[in-house]
Amino acid sequence: MSRLGDERAAILAALVNAGIRTATTGKLAAPVVLVEPGDPWSEPHRLGSGAGRGRVSRWRLTAIAGAADRNGAYDELADLVDRVDVAVRTLQGAELPSWARPIEQEVAGTRVAFATIATIQYASA
Repeated sequence: MSRLGDERAAILAALVNAGIRTATTGKLAAPVVLVEPGDPWSEPHRLGSGAGRGRVSRWRLTAIAGAADRNGAYDELADLVDRVDVAVRTLQGAELPSWARPIEQEVAGTRVAFATIATIQYASA
């Protein structure tokens, strides 16, 4: 498998091991975390103080709690974000994301609460 494929598989496995439902396409059932390539997806990066070169890849995570008009949707979303952070801590070379404020969005005709990050950065040699 490719380096990027290995990274995506590791992210998905970490999330699943934390008891989080995942998706990589638009077919979603909340609560779920959608894992997609970030932008830029992969770029060269100098690692440490030595002359070694490596790459940093970025992965966009979208946490979806469920119907935004349902009581407890934001509590469910906050719990999901906390569980994703626990899962990311298990990934060597990954750093914790900064989550954007929750927003309401329609997906398949249902208002859902989203929390998104710009990127999760994953460094490899």
